[in-house]
Amino acid sequence: MQKTSVTLKIDEVVANKIIEFYQDSQLENNGEYVFFHAKTIDEVVVTIYNSSKGFKVLFTGDKALDEALIWDENASINIPKESVKSEWLNVSNQIGSDEVGTGDFFGPLIVVAAYTSKETITLLKELGVDDSKKLTDQKILEIVPQVLDKVIYSQLTCPPTKYNELIDKGHNMNSIKAILHNEALHNVRGKIHNQNVICYVDQFCDPSTYYRYLQGKYDAIFNNIVFETKAESHYPSVALASMIARYSFIKYLEELGNKYDVVIPKGAGKKVDEFTLSFKDKIGLEELGKIIKKNFKNYQKLL
Repeated sequence: MQKTSVTLKIDEVVANKIIEFYQDSQLENNGEYVFFHAKTIDEVVVTIYNSSKGFKVLFTGDKALDEALIWDENASINIPKESVKSEWLNVSNQIGSDEVGTGDFFGPLIVVAAYTSKETITLLKELGVDDSKKLTDQKILEIVPQVLDKVIYSQLTCPPTKYNELIDKGHNMNSIKAILHNEALHNVRGKIHNQNVICYVDQFCDPSTYYRYLQGKYDAIFNNIVFETKAESHYPSVALASMIARYSFIKYLEELGNKYDVVIPKGAGKKVDEFTLSFKDKIGLEELGKIIKKNFKNYQKLL
C-alpha cells in the first residue's frame, strides 16, 4: 500500500527552519541530493532535497499532511500517477454534466455541469480526475478541493424537501434531472461566453424524452448536447462534473450525520432499511421525511 506523501517547494530560509525544528529526529542522509533526513515521533519521514531546481521537502507517512500543514497552510496530498486517466475520447474545449443521489434514499439530488479546456486537461490528469464511481470517497475528498478554484462549473442541489414537493406535483426523477441539467449547462455556458462549445451529458433517458420534459416549461432549452451512456468514462468534462457532484454529496451526508449524530448510509438497500427503522424511532417520521426521498420503496416500509 502506497504511503501518504506531501511535497512542498521551499527556499533555503524555510529549509533551515525545518532542519532546526526536526534536528532531534535527524537520520543519516542516503541520497545525492538529500539535504536533510528525519523521522518524527508519529513516524513521518521528512526529507529535504537540494538540486539545481532549488529546495523541496517531502513528508511521507500516515500523518504526512498534518506535518506539512505546519509549514504551508495550502499543503495537499500527492496524487499517485497510476490514478491518472490515460485516454479521453475528446479533450477539446467542452462542457459536461452528471448527477448523483439518484439511487440514494437519504440526501439530495445534485447535478453539476463543468467546463474543461485544453489548458486544464493536464492539471486534471495530474490530480487523477476520473469517473467518480471508480474512486473511493477518500480519494474524491482528497482530489476535488484541489480542483474547485481552478475550473468553471455550476452545481445545483435539490434537497429532499424540494424533491418530494416536485414529486407531489407530478414530476419524476428523470424530469427533475432534466430541469437541473438544463439550468446547470446554461449557467456554465454563460460563464464561458461560448454558445458553440460541445456538450456531453451522461445519458439517463432517451434524448427525445429529455427535451419533452423541458418543452413548454423553459424558453431557454440547452441544445447541441451529445447524450452518451458512461460519458464520465470518456470525456474529462463529465468526469470532472461527476467528481464534484460526488464530493458535494459526501459532504452533504457528513453534515447531515453530524446534525443527528449518526452515520447516514448511502444507497437504498437492506442496510439502509435497517438503519432507517431505528433512526425513525430516534427522530420521528415527520423529521425523517425532511431528509429522505419519499417516492422510494424504502419509505413505504416505514408507514
